[in-house]
Amino acid sequence: MELNEQIKKYRTEMNLSQEELAEKIYVTRQSISNWENGKNYPDIHSLLLLSSLFGISLDQLVKGDIEIMKEKIKKMPGRIRNYFCS
Repeated sequence: MELNEQIKKYRTEMNLSQEELAEKIYVTRQSISNWENGKNYPDIHSLLLLSSLFGISLDQLVKGDIEIMKEKIKKMPGRIRNYFCS
């Protein structure tokens, strides 16, 4: 399951609106919307807060996107790709 789907799944399981979740992790409702729609990713601080709030490991939260991230890194120019792969 993709990260955006994970966030929405756990948010709805907790019966939280996007606004309520945003307040709990100190971001805007628009940030939650963008994450759930796959427009961008949460920063590491937000990921840690989300995993804590949802009661799951960080690994469980982001695991589904690891393969997508690997593919994006493979498409990066050599010097940048080497930075991530070293």
